[in-house]
Amino acid sequence: KSLNLANSIFAGFNDKNGLMICGYEWGWSKEDQKLDESDSRPTVDMSIECTFSNKSLRYGPSANTWPYDKNIKKWFKFWGHPLNDENLGSDFDKCIIQTNWAYTSNADIESYNRFLEKEAVDNFIHHIQVLRPKVILFMGSKLINFLRNIDVWDRFTAIVGPEIEPLKMVQKTDFDGTRFKVYFDNFEQCQVVCLPHPSSSRGLSDEYIKLFEPELGTIITEYKKQKGIL
Repeated sequence: KSLNLANSIFAGFNDKNGLMICGYEWGWSKEDQKLDESDSRPTVDMSIECTFSNKSLRYGPSANTWPYDKNIKKWFKFWGHPLNDENLGSDFDKCIIQTNWAYTSNADIESYNRFLEKEAVDNFIHHIQVLRPKVILFMGSKLINFLRNIDVWDRFTAIVGPEIEPLKMVQKTDFDGTRFKVYFDNFEQCQVVCLPHPSSSRGLSDEYIKLFEPELGTIITEYKKQKGIL
């Protein structure tokens, strides 16, 4: 069964023990719909190597304008670990692997229930089984609930080992705007962080995400140490 990835696999970096960015599903914007209808979408050569940090190598310059990616790149910078978008970047850039819980594409999410349907769960578990990520950054607040659903939990922990610390919720109170919850969940062989959706969380501000530098900066530093790339 093939993997459902937005960037290349680099042996020794993200093929195992990578840092996984995982959203709900692939976006299908109004712009995409127009291109599909007019058959004017440029053909993408999936054999061209690219990192998450520099998807333009494969998808062309429009990749630099995608809001979801742009925000995630900003977040890494806020947390003290800027990504390198020159060519294939650094060893750290090659450690990042981008996927989604489901392999489907939709313009918006009308019902979240379908993410717990067998096909979607099988897709997620398959990626965990094959890639064995060390860190998973969930991009969407409901993903932590899906993970803790009984149909998913037992299969997930069979791969990454038992939960070694209880789920922790962090909400920064010394902030005037919308205070989104961020979740941290640690397993024997994997650390999970669940963040708000980077491009569709109303009221989410850069200033708020910056407040998570102590937590995320530490997790990424530890990850780099484990991979021997600090």
